[in-house]
Amino acid sequence: MNKSIMSPYLLCMAIFSLMVITSCSNDDDMDDIVDTPTCNDGIMNGDETGVDCGGSCDPCEEEEPMLGRRTELFVTNNENGNISKYSITGDSLVTFTTEAMAAEGIYYDTNNDVLVQASRSDLRLDAYNGISTLMEGTNITADYSSTANLESPREIAVNGDTYVVADNGSHKFFVYSRSNSGFSLLNTVDIPFPVWGIAFKGNDLYAVVDSSSDLAVFYDFEANVMDGTFMPSKRVTIEGIVRTHGLTYSGSDDVMIMTDIGDAENTTDDGGFHVINNFSEKFDALSDGEVLSVNDQIRVAGPSTMMGNPIDVAYDSEEDAIYISEIGNGKVLGFTSIGDGGDLTPDFSRDLAAASSIYFSSDETDGDTGMATANQRTELYATSTANGNVSIYDASGNLMKTVTTESESSEGIYYSSMNDAIIQGSRSEMRLEYYSDFDAAMDESTIMAEFAGNNDLMSPREIAVYGNKVVVADNNEHEFYIYTFNGSSFTLENTLDPGFNVWGITFKGNDLIAVVDNSSDIAIFNDFLSNDMNGVVAADKRITIDGIVRTHGIDYSAADDVLVLTDIGDAGNTTDDGGFQVIQDFSGKLAETNDGGNISQSEQTRVSGMSTMMGNPIDIAYDNKTKKVFIAEVGNGKILVFNDVLNASGDMTPNVSNDLEAASSVYLYNN
Repeated sequence: MNKSIMSPYLLCMAIFSLMVITSCSNDDDMDDIVDTPTCNDGIMNGDETGVDCGGSCDPCEEEEPMLGRRTELFVTNNENGNISKYSITGDSLVTFTTEAMAAEGIYYDTNNDVLVQASRSDLRLDAYNGISTLMEGTNITADYSSTANLESPREIAVNGDTYVVADNGSHKFFVYSRSNSGFSLLNTVDIPFPVWGIAFKGNDLYAVVDSSSDLAVFYDFEANVMDGTFMPSKRVTIEGIVRTHGLTYSGSDDVMIMTDIGDAENTTDDGGFHVINNFSEKFDALSDGEVLSVNDQIRVAGPSTMMGNPIDVAYDSEEDAIYISEIGNGKVLGFTSIGDGGDLTPDFSRDLAAASSIYFSSDETDGDTGMATANQRTELYATSTANGNVSIYDASGNLMKTVTTESESSEGIYYSSMNDAIIQGSRSEMRLEYYSDFDAAMDESTIMAEFAGNNDLMSPREIAVYGNKVVVADNNEHEFYIYTFNGSSFTLENTLDPGFNVWGITFKGNDLIAVVDNSSDIAIFNDFLSNDMNGVVAADKRITIDGIVRTHGIDYSAADDVLVLTDIGDAGNTTDDGGFQVIQDFSGKLAETNDGGNISQSEQTRVSGMSTMMGNPIDIAYDNKTKKVFIAEVGNGKILVFNDVLNASGDMTPNVSNDLEAASSVYLYNN
């Protein structure tokens, strides 16, 4: 605003003039005096619109507008390799033309003002300095690049100076170290599944399993990574997703967001994303191979969302805003007020052909990777047909406690850490039983079931759990009983007749693998729980496992892609003719084996013989962390532990042997 200060002389003259005017006027004239605008008295009077400005005075100076948050979206595309930078609060777009012809994977280092993108055309990482000062339409050349190691780069995940590229061409992670002048390739890592989106949570690296709905984690990634094959620490299924691609994690909000592209052929309207709040609590509670229920997530999908193939996702934790790079419809989309999800209309929509990777940057959210997982645990839960006791062993196989239940004979057991509950099959009561607050139960204590199913069963053997569904293999009826549970009751949904004697069962994703009792065969039922009507169910594939006489127990590790099975041999010999077999790279071998075919002994390893103490190994559990196998040996009444089973074969003595009369089922909780 305009301001001036009167000199003492002018002030005195003004007062004197005012006195003269007043003395020469009569009282009536006083009513005719009107205030006139003054532009130098420091008072807002007259027709001013501000102090000493506006109206008849000089115009008021406009105040500088307050600057909004720095909210920048960096987006790559597979059409021309340009980088698009959107300012959300400023509603502006700056496009940089790069050397790449197509790009995917992007990260902005705000501390050093360096933008890094993965070039799909040049098969390398490119770094661009001083990006914040560049104007619209600038042609930029990489200040430095990695060597052209890549084959089909997708996403980038960054932790400090470590840059990990998920390469979809050959299912690899390329691990680089970035300095101020270049990239150094540290490791080339083979991953046992197709890779796409990746994100750090503390020092743990999370990766989507392409062509599935699974999420894998590599705990303490940088400390454990090495050249060659690298198996995940855990792999779980995210229920409700058809095929996942992009993911992002916020440590401050503890939220994981994953995209679902649906059917890859439908690029217009079947996509969506899932929001997992309180992610650490939910994911950490799951054991390897388990399912995160759709009830523990929020899903956004539908025609109003404009999502057909949402390839990547970014998140603003300050505004709870989710941004999507939608490659199918060629758009960058933003969603706020997610609430309970559903068919939401985006609040932000910009056209961008072949939009690929997206990265959100702000002063509040940069580096918000949160904390790595802690307090991992491994525990074995075992039942007995001699009584209803549940015995719990530590990761080494040492007995921790024994708890007495209502059942007098049990087979089939599962532990849910998220609910701190045991589900077991009671052979004495012919029902499922649910025991809550299990961790609090003391050694040698007796606990009562919080609820139980009806007495539907005839001879329950193994159980397998998928989300809130429990499948019971009933050996008397040769049927599968499928229940749902909701925390207060079991509901029998349907029964299915597979056409053979049933015993051991395990889930591999949403496929059920069942042993065919009185044989060496296994049967595979794809998308098993989609069978929602009573009646006969046909296996999609039945194959023979060479070398087995009669199989009973079965377990599958999603993390290691290992299937283990027991062989009870001659049922009349309960002391020394049993064994177990290990099939590594099971997914590949299963895919290569036709219905009616076999997996040869050369594709497996077998442990059996007098020293093993196995006569009738009725059930089995595999620990992907320690590569141990736990055996419920009903014939000799023992829980046995064998170490290093991926490299073991022949007649080996168990590393641990615990007496447990009529040991029946085992379940390994391994988060």
